Amino acid sequence: MTSLYSEVDLPHKPSDHPDWQESWVLVFRDPITGATGFLRTGAYVNQGATQTHWGMALPDGTRFRRHLLDRKLEKGDRTETTASSGTAKFSIPDMKYCRFEAWDDDAEVDLRVYDWFPSQDWSFVGGAYHGKLLGSIAGPEQATMGTSGHPESAGRLEGRVRFGNRVIDIENGLAYRDHGFGDRPHAVFRAARWHAGTVGPDMSYSLVSMMDEPGNLHKMGWVMLNGKRETIKDLHTVSSTLCDGYSVIGGWSVVKLENGEILRINVDTVDGVVTSTHFDNGGPGSSPAGIEALSIPRWNGRSGVCDFNMIDNPLRGEQPVSNTLMANCDVGLTKREFDPQWIRQ
Repeated sequence: MTSLYSEVDLPHKPSDHPDWQESWVLVFRDPITGATGFLRTGAYVNQGATQTHWGMALPDGTRFRRHLLDRKLEKGDRTETTASSGTAKFSIPDMKYCRFEAWDDDAEVDLRVYDWFPSQDWSFVGGAYHGKLLGSIAGPEQATMGTSGHPESAGRLEGRVRFGNRVIDIENGLAYRDHGFGDRPHAVFRAARWHAGTVGPDMSYSLVSMMDEPGNLHKMGWVMLNGKRETIKDLHTVSSTLCDGYSVIGGWSVVKLENGEILRINVDTVDGVVTSTHFDNGGPGSSPAGIEALSIPRWNGRSGVCDFNMIDNPLRGEQPVSNTLMANCDVGLTKREFDPQWIRQ
């Protein structure tokens, strides 16, 4: 049986750039319990540092977040087929499925993703490179995106997660996974939206819109529809954000395909996880704080899982965020006080 996986899904040889990085991301949801989460394991290889970004949530407001940033890269952390960041690990056992593991006193993850299709790289939407794959070009456009390649996929999820003493076994969950590699120098861009997820085998997607520091707008992405990759003609993502300026409660994306079809994907957010490259909540020398909005996408009568990521930084500042209503800035196992349900009526 031919494997869906290839060398593009495994660890890559780094360039000489000091900010070359590689990471693997899992976004998951169990439809039975509503458990959802975000896990990233990666490394700035030439800086000798690894990173774990990890957040999970339950519908009742139970949440967990623990990042481990700038840990020393140790021998054995990166092999030809695995990558570890101390508290998280990615692997593809026998090239049959993707395994994500993470461990902490307050939480645990051991999940397997059985992809529905081979990894898909971003394509440019609009501009001179419209329709071209990110990995097929070089130069300023690629450098602006902070990656040389972004192979992604989605699939069925199984395994177990733990919140404190509560263990949840997952048999038929939904998962979206991401893998980015390349030179990623520090950039204080103005805004970004990354809406990436799946509603099942019929439709999965990754939709990126980003305004860089000088004010140039970039769009990228892909859509897999009924087993076929469709070319995106244009896209827009609209985030509904609370008064703290960071807490996303949902929104929608509209995608116009080259064949004339228009897709609208509506989103309800379960909880948010604050992430940044070098400090938990952002700060000088770290990327603008982003919100990994762990969410439920809805399309054509189906629901799934997505990261409805939002970064707003129009003044190009580098201060950390705090006191957010629905974007977790805390550490460890906590309970969210804010209840968004009454404002969704």
